[in-house]
Amino acid sequence: MTGTLPRGALALCLAVVVAATLAVGCSGNSDDASTEVNVVTTLPLFADIVAEIAGDRAAVDSLLPPGADPHAFEPSPSDVRKITEADVIFANGLGLEPSLLRVIGANISSGAVLVELAEAVIGAGVPTLAPDDPHLWMDPANGREYAAIIRDTLILQDPGGSDTYSGNYETYAATLDDTAQYMRDTAAAVPPDDRLIIATHDAFGYLARAVDFEIAGFVVPGPGQDASPEDISELITTIGDLGIPAVFTEPQTSVETRTLEQIASDAGVKVCELYSDALDDAVRTYIELLRFNAEELARCLGGGGD
Repeated sequence: MTGTLPRGALALCLAVVVAATLAVGCSGNSDDASTEVNVVTTLPLFADIVAEIAGDRAAVDSLLPPGADPHAFEPSPSDVRKITEADVIFANGLGLEPSLLRVIGANISSGAVLVELAEAVIGAGVPTLAPDDPHLWMDPANGREYAAIIRDTLILQDPGGSDTYSGNYETYAATLDDTAQYMRDTAAAVPPDDRLIIATHDAFGYLARAVDFEIAGFVVPGPGQDASPEDISELITTIGDLGIPAVFTEPQTSVETRTLEQIASDAGVKVCELYSDALDDAVRTYIELLRFNAEELARCLGGGGD
């Protein structure tokens, strides 16, 4: 590939961890060979985005299975094999999957590329929120940037597929723009004073920003942490003082979910659900995740009935 690098490519090159081919990839590659790129991601939702951008030019696999928690997942020998065979690996970074990144770092092959997507989109200028919240993709505007970094990476790896990657990106970006509008329209049904989220952990700040809500509280900042009796009492008081009708668990968490369910029982409010890291049989794609979350906020906080 010659000429000007795609938008965001400078930030991408700064965020990419590569072996001996870093200088070649970031300076451009004139090889137009059409070969299937072997892509591995940490999260299924990243695999979904890659598949949308790559089409049939890449084989895409996720290390985490549907429903798994990236904070606690332990890779198997077959997962390590996926890492060693990958041409490109996409992770999030910012502390979301530290154990996985250690395994990737120890097993990534010479010449393969590792991109930490959150680091890359921040390098491209996306404003960040709380340092405990690495879930930048929860705002579809940020998801558009994730997709752009994926596009640019695939073009650097497979210049012959540039038209495919760019065309698929434009189609997918338009879908994300439509989804962002759908989320705003759906969540707008909730009265302004009720646009408050209490969740299991600090994973929904970017969702809240995208739909003009606020985070009123959470059980713990991050998964695997313990809530003190004082934390629990304070959260119950917050729910009562603000008149919050529902709290939100996550399908992939366990300890924090049980704690929040007990808090909800003590406070006499509903328990609903939001998705952050995981996909499953009910929510199978990144777009479905975004739409489901907006619909659940509306349903549970006064805009969508029972």
